[in-house]
Amino acid sequence: MGERPVRPRSPTHGAARRGRALLAAAAEVEAGRQRFVEQVRRAHRCRISEAVRQVDGSIDTIVRWAGWADKLDLVLPAAAGGRRPPPLGVLAPEEFLGAARVLCSALAAGARCVVAHDSAAVGALVDVVAAEFPAAAVTVVARDPGTVRELATTVTLLDARAAPGDWDAGLRLACAEAGTRVLPPLPAGHLVDLDDLALVGPLFTGAVRPA
Repeated sequence: MGERPVRPRSPTHGAARRGRALLAAAAEVEAGRQRFVEQVRRAHRCRISEAVRQVDGSIDTIVRWAGWADKLDLVLPAAAGGRRPPPLGVLAPEEFLGAARVLCSALAAGARCVVAHDSAAVGALVDVVAAEFPAAAVTVVARDPGTVRELATTVTLLDARAAPGDWDAGLRLACAEAGTRVLPPLPAGHLVDLDDLALVGPLFTGAVRPA
């Protein structure tokens, strides 16, 4: 008998796999809900009720992006045909819920992410989400000026929308010298107000087809 021909994978194959990974991450956060609530309360020095809101909102957010994973190519022309964002650096929001939204939107879109953060609670969230993806999908670095400037030379696009308006001038220079595209800081509160497609659409600047 002859060998069975190998069929090329549909662009939706990887998208469905990313959706399943995000659903698994949501289940892990829900399973560790009390631990995450306490981490958020300590890291952000907020009331228990606010910590609960952040954690429960993050679970809902991860599930929502799991649902988006195999639909983005239907609603975003830049994502059609299985195109993915280029290698992406993310300056994660300090807020737990905001960090969940920014990270999971990028992963749902198929981005390979390097995440810079300085919050123990956000770090715990990133670790749980990253554990459900291949090792190369998420890398974590400290959010200190030197490390982040070095990050600018290793990615194609830097998502700095959550950075403060007076973000590090050295980082801006490093991005310019490396030819790294930048999504610049948004005014306070604007990132939260973006709808899902407005949040993820700019990540496809320079989108590529996976090999």
